[in-house]
This record gives sequence, structure tokens and C-alpha cells, in this order.
Amino acid sequence: MSSYYRKILVPVDGSLHADMACQHAVGVAKCGGATIVLLHCYGELPSVIGGEAREEIIATCEFEAKKILASFELHCKENDVPYTTIVRTGRPGRTIVQVCKEEFCDLIVMGSRGLSDFSGMVMGSVSHRVLTHSPVPVMVVR
Repeated sequence: MSSYYRKILVPVDGSLHADMACQHAVGVAKCGGATIVLLHCYGELPSVIGGEAREEIIATCEFEAKKILASFELHCKENDVPYTTIVRTGRPGRTIVQVCKEEFCDLIVMGSRGLSDFSGMVMGSVSHRVLTHSPVPVMVVR
């Protein structure tokens, strides 16, 4: 069975909302034979941090990203849904839209709120940016 959606981008940050978004994305992917692109984006590092300290921070962020992605990868494997993973640095909203374009995704499925502090209390920051700048449909799960 073929579907309109061939490639679904699922930004994940380890939050409950991201977990629910992944569950929805897996359901959509299974129905239509789509592939999931799991994306974890950690924030930009200040330019004043350089050298060995910067390398250590990046290594830690990459390690944490792999830990976060592991449960989402397992969910895809358990449901026989093909997936790829991407780890990026940058502003999450901007990075999500950029990866969507680079990977030629047909749909973005994301949680309404993530793990960010005050900005995550209302749907605004990341979800709002993605909704207003995405070139493809966005499913916001809450």
C-alpha cells in the first residue's frame, strides 16, 4: 500500500510529547509504508566556548542525543518501520525546517511542547516556528 507520505520527520527531545508524536508517526508510517527520520537537535553553543572545552561539550551532547534517540529507534524497530537518525546543533525550530527540506520529508510529526524551560509552557517557540515556516504539513501531537 502506498501513501501520500513517504518520509516523516519526527523531532525528538526525550519529552512525553515527543514520545506521543513518535507513536503517531509510527502509526502513519505503518499504514502507508513511509520511512521515519528521527531528529534530535541540541542548541547552539556560544561562540566564546572554544578549543578543548567545546569539543568536550559537543561529545557530551552527541552522547546524550544517542541515549535519547535509542528509545525512539527501538519503537520503530519493534513496529518494523524503517528509520534513520540525525543529530544536529542549532536553533531547534529552524533546524527542523531545514532538515525537512534537506531530507525531502512529506510530513512533520512533533509534540506540542518539549523539554525547554519557560518557552515550552505555551505552544509558541519551536512548534510555532515549525508551523509557520514548514513547507509540508505538520501534525502537532499533545
